Amino acid sequence: MNEFFDIIIKSNTLNFILVVVLVSVLFTVLKFKDKISKLRNEIKDYVENSVQEKETAQENLEKSKSKVEKLPLIIERIEKSAAHNVKNIEERIQHEIEEQKSDIDNNAKRLFNLESKKFNSKLIYLLSEKSIEIAEKNAISQLENNKELHNLYIDSAIEEIDKVNL
Repeated sequence: MNEFFDIIIKSNTLNFILVVVLVSVLFTVLKFKDKISKLRNEIKDYVENSVQEKETAQENLEKSKSKVEKLPLIIERIEKSAAHNVKNIEERIQHEIEEQKSDIDNNAKRLFNLESKKFNSKLIYLLSEKSIEIAEKNAISQLENNKELHNLYIDSAIEEIDKVNL
């Protein structure tokens, strides 16, 4: 049996056993198994998160590609809408201009008619005044030139006064 111990001591077997025992003790004391398990779980979670993020990024990329593909259609719709709005605004402004033009025209006609009436009224007044002056001068001239007419006028006035009852 001495030989057996001698062989074990001289061989690497003892060293191997000592290392195995030491590693076993270290594993139990330092709880390498738990740490390795924890590290494995962290790595697994990191990989799963990375896969999840990759899938999310892929979905976002697909959505973005879809939006980019639809972009020319959206731009075309916006351009058509803008053109339609501009056309409507243009028509409305043109209509408002026509209305204002018509209002200005009507106001000008009304003012012209009013001024024409004022002018006609003033002209009639002046003509009437001049006609009365001319008629008065003519009557005075005829009465001065024709005494018989003057007497006839006085007689007629007296007759009219006599007819009046007081």
